[in-house]
Amino acid sequence: MSGTRKSSHDADWNAAIAAAYAGVEDYKSRLSNDNTYVRYGDPGAVFSAGSDVRLPTEPNDAFGSGIAGTWASVPGSTNGAQFRYEVDNRQYEATGSLRVRSSGRVGDVVRTIVVNVKQEGFVDYLYFTDYEMTDPILTKNSRCVPAYAWSSPYNQHPSYCTDIQFAANDVINGPLHSNDTVLVCGQTKFRGEFTTANSVGDLYKKVGGWSCPGDPVFTVKPKVAKSVGMPKTNSQMLSETRTDLDTVQRPGCLYTGPTIITLTSDGQMNVKSPFTKQTRILGEGAADGSTPPECGAVGTATGQLGSEAGATIDVIPQNLIYVQNVPDRSTNVNYWPTTTNPTSFSCTDGNSWLFGSSVRYPAVDEEVPYASPAHYGCRNGDVYVKGTLDGEVTLAAQNYIYVTGDLRYESASDDVLGLVGENSVWVHKPVKCTSWNEDRYGRKTTCSNYENLSSTKDRRIDAAILSVAHTFIVQNHDKGDGLGTLTVMGAIAQKFRGPVATTGGTGYVKSYSYDPRFKYMAPPKFLSPVSTTYGVSEIVEVKTAFNPDGSPA
Repeated sequence: MSGTRKSSHDADWNAAIAAAYAGVEDYKSRLSNDNTYVRYGDPGAVFSAGSDVRLPTEPNDAFGSGIAGTWASVPGSTNGAQFRYEVDNRQYEATGSLRVRSSGRVGDVVRTIVVNVKQEGFVDYLYFTDYEMTDPILTKNSRCVPAYAWSSPYNQHPSYCTDIQFAANDVINGPLHSNDTVLVCGQTKFRGEFTTANSVGDLYKKVGGWSCPGDPVFTVKPKVAKSVGMPKTNSQMLSETRTDLDTVQRPGCLYTGPTIITLTSDGQMNVKSPFTKQTRILGEGAADGSTPPECGAVGTATGQLGSEAGATIDVIPQNLIYVQNVPDRSTNVNYWPTTTNPTSFSCTDGNSWLFGSSVRYPAVDEEVPYASPAHYGCRNGDVYVKGTLDGEVTLAAQNYIYVTGDLRYESASDDVLGLVGENSVWVHKPVKCTSWNEDRYGRKTTCSNYENLSSTKDRRIDAAILSVAHTFIVQNHDKGDGLGTLTVMGAIAQKFRGPVATTGGTGYVKSYSYDPRFKYMAPPKFLSPVSTTYGVSEIVEVKTAFNPDGSPA
């Protein structure tokens, strides 16, 4: 080969791989503009075998195949660079990840790469917070108007808002991102990337004084990153239980009202959901529905969802469970009149209920803390969950999620759990009052001493946790004796920072570690940020997929 021809071939060789990368960027751009684009591709492509893809209504030249098939041109190229790509979406619903095979062509050179494309989202961080302050709903008649600290000339939150800080003994074993300014007391250890959307002031603030000596320790230098938008609700997850949408190929399960879920290490779960009538719905207003056996039989007979023993069923594979409030429209298939309760379910004052003889919230003698909405609503879409998961599932609640015991994986390499509360996700820690202050007439006024209702030490949660509108928090974190360590292996995302302890020794000591699998995958049908972008988690060059004439190689 002459020097001129070799030089030309080398240029084409390098340009062809650049064209393949341009194909990946083109596909990512289309996904970011339309997250339903995961459904599109060439159904006849060998690489897409087993995938549920179809050609889009608006033609995309990159989905061409064969000699007569089209290639897309690289924008702005002067060397005739083109690309094609094929899509494998078989694992998208389960893991949020796609495989794309992109081929670039320049002259008589074709080069091919395979990439894993993953939606960037909340599970990219061990710890994500929108506002570094206490959730205003935890304080009665709060006058706090949330705003980012960096929006103030003094890099501080508005009056009446309560800051939350990282303690000196906190260790964050994974990436952290905040849309706000992080407040640090002493020598907090940040052992992953530390990013903030604060681009106008100090990236973090140190608490002064003798009680917070020293400086935080960073494994990676803090830097500015774009803001991550929180969705206002998780209502779009309800759509995943509808049977009439072509965007929902595998509907999940819908339960109504307070629902108790106990996961067991044999791949099953026990579900008690007395208000549930239909476990999948049809139409925007849910005027009709169905009761597939995989979601459990409805009714009050033994083994059914409304029985005191509940229904024991297999964990629905790679799917989502949504728990909704009891609907207030009579045309909804899961509607109940306000004066009617299910069999064996009784309600007192709207926020105290008993199901059967043993399931009771609040517990006897429990002192219930203030929250808005109030705890334990009789008709709220609340999930009460504990146990050991053998499977891959996401649990979403229209209201609260209460973690009432350990949540563990049977296999840390295979099992995946998502918890998504539209409102708060609570680590359940009920207390009782054992001593009261009294007024001069001997009447009880305020509690002077609290005790935990459970003496069980430590709590472990293996999950990706998201509170869409509020916070991840330990209930009664400021009351009763300390209960050891709260271990979270996964990811935590929240609108407001949630306290788990006080400096007085109540609550739990944090031990949070990032689940590294979330770099490449997410729990099934997990909620995404408002502005969705896609990243590439793995790239490998493979055998060329096409000959220069477009025929399969």
